[in-house]
Amino acid sequence: MKLFIIIDALIKGGTERRMLELVKTLSNDKNFEIYLVSLNDKVDYSYVYDLPIKFEAIERKVKRDISLYRRLYKNVKEFKPDIIHSWGTMSSLLLAPIAKLQGIKFVNGYIGQAPSKVKLSDKFYYRGLLTFPLSDAIVSNSMAGLKSYRAPQKKSFCIYNGIDFKRFENLKDPGNVKEDLFGSKDDTSFVVAMVAAFEDRKDYETYIKVAVKMCSQNASVKFLSIGGGDKFDSIKALVPAALLNTRILFLGKRADVESILQVIDIGVLLTNTTVHGEGVSNSIIEYMASGKPVIATRGGGTDEVVFDEKNGFLVDYAAENQVIEKIEILLRNKERAAAMGKEGYKLVHEKFDAIKMSQNYVDLYERLLNR
Repeated sequence: MKLFIIIDALIKGGTERRMLELVKTLSNDKNFEIYLVSLNDKVDYSYVYDLPIKFEAIERKVKRDISLYRRLYKNVKEFKPDIIHSWGTMSSLLLAPIAKLQGIKFVNGYIGQAPSKVKLSDKFYYRGLLTFPLSDAIVSNSMAGLKSYRAPQKKSFCIYNGIDFKRFENLKDPGNVKEDLFGSKDDTSFVVAMVAAFEDRKDYETYIKVAVKMCSQNASVKFLSIGGGDKFDSIKALVPAALLNTRILFLGKRADVESILQVIDIGVLLTNTTVHGEGVSNSIIEYMASGKPVIATRGGGTDEVVFDEKNGFLVDYAAENQVIEKIEILLRNKERAAAMGKEGYKLVHEKFDAIKMSQNYVDLYERLLNR
């Protein structure tokens, strides 16, 4: 089977990682030939160059490059794929008509978020209206996402994220991780972590308010913030100097997140639901793959992976006191925290395996080709 896969960019992000997990898995199968195109020449996942696929990162001199359509049309015509699979809104706008003109099955996979309210003027919704009629299948990583964007039911499929569990093998020694982070292999702090981009769509403001209040009252807790983004410096500035870098740590972008997750006690993902609706967050399933309980903002796809009081807690947006309450429950009851972590670990291995995700996509491709 020949697959032409296209994405808007290969910068750090959940959609990009999901797509690459699929490509990695299928590239090891001789039954698949893959041509991957990124519409941006910035590549944060350098290992893509080592995969046994054809890969092209397109440099665009101007935002609206009219020659791009002709270039992609020619590439598709020469490659002769069985399936075109788009993972972005701009990718879908460009490739949906190309697929239609060349008689190729088109999988529209741009839905990776699930806002509670979508305005008719929203550009992502508008692009869906334009591309859904030209799509043979519309895929989201959450049921909530399909509902949010009003995807046609007969064409809609939910395929959950999949992660490669080998990423959680052969990790750094936990003692060495603690020494690197806290200065001592024997550090016994209760550690809370949030792995997320410092952008408007994440609610780091509430997370830091919680961290400052709890660290001011309890000497046994520490908070980690992992990620980068436009708001990194402004969020960091909210922390009093007495707590910064000793009790509340900003680690920036890290390539060893899996090793760090070994030494945390709770994984947190707080979302700014006024501007963003989560699909299924990779951070959440990574916390669970590490056997950690989760505290997350309710809504969207998060409700499909975090089951309140079973594998974690759901809280309302910007509900500082709720977050503190849930952390304190787990801080006081280590057995309950461990039990929640085990439930999450079990769930993620049952539903969010990269191999299972890839097989679900293959099943979809084959269904489309056999129609």
